[in-house]
Amino acid sequence: MTARIHYLSVSVRAFRNLSKIEFDPAPGLNVISGDNGQGKTSLLEALYFVAVTRSFRAEKLTTLIQEGQDFASVRARIQDGEHIREQRATLGQKERSVLLDGKKPEGLASYATRTPAVVFHPGDVELVNASATARRKLLDRIALYVDPTSSDARLRYTQALRERKMALELRGVAARELSAFEQVMAEHGARFARARAEAAKRLVGALLPAFASMAHPGLELNASYQPGGTEDAAEFARQLAARRHRDARQRTASFGPQRDEIKLVVDGRSARHHASQGQQRILTLSLKVAELSCVRDARRAHPVLLLDDVSSELDPARTGAVHAFLRETSSQVFVTTTRPELFPTPGASGVERADWQLVSGALRRL
Repeated sequence: MTARIHYLSVSVRAFRNLSKIEFDPAPGLNVISGDNGQGKTSLLEALYFVAVTRSFRAEKLTTLIQEGQDFASVRARIQDGEHIREQRATLGQKERSVLLDGKKPEGLASYATRTPAVVFHPGDVELVNASATARRKLLDRIALYVDPTSSDARLRYTQALRERKMALELRGVAARELSAFEQVMAEHGARFARARAEAAKRLVGALLPAFASMAHPGLELNASYQPGGTEDAAEFARQLAARRHRDARQRTASFGPQRDEIKLVVDGRSARHHASQGQQRILTLSLKVAELSCVRDARRAHPVLLLDDVSSELDPARTGAVHAFLRETSSQVFVTTTRPELFPTPGASGVERADWQLVSGALRRL
């Protein structure tokens, strides 16, 4: 059985330009309107932060703290099937802390998988038109739900990868500690590679039908996973040892999951280099719908869906496809827009939908 997850109430403090917001969202569609620069994206970011403790647009989390304040916090009461819990995420200048029902969770991964959230924002077009880094992060978000322990394997592998690189740079290919670093990389890299491969299999399987339902008829998509390493720890270690000279010369590791790639081909040509802007945007949205599907199936719960100004990124026909998807989804949805009339939901009750207006960081229900 797939549980339905939704925010019952949300409290935001000193988060970007949002000094104080408290609201009770509708369990279905929440349309947040307002002019540009009023804080609409920041509100979605706050909802994402309290769910997964990260930002979808900032690498440096301290930028989320309102200027002149010492900390930012977001608290939410969340319905998860028949259960209700409270999640609180607080961010200071030097650290972040989280609470589940007033208690510290076992770890960030345990906290971050409680309330799955999938976000689509204009910067996500990098999933298609930029380097493989964004696509690897997408795989890791899925892997976190498919195999929660994969996050620990990724961290341990990444740390050993850095230490091996430093040893090669400072002491060369004969450095005594290289074998130890490579053994750690092989063990955790193979473990991480298995999680990545499973995430990629699920993503590709969900992506093709999502794209077919949203793209222009007849447009063909091919998606394939190209691993940069191996799931065999012994072979992983052999490859690392054999590539020491090359890696020292190039100052980067030539083998491992940090070189994984998802290849996207539209009508026989690279989507990154040859797809039109419209095709890239609909492929990006298809990737996010596929992510939603993968997380839902792995977590056995409908993730919260956050859509930031999606209507400005698509042509009218594809916007219609998005509206159809929103009508059919069982997820709680938050969508920001400067034009709320673009999101009609005839027959929807006030319980299922709520319209909000955000002006200078202040939110009110329409």
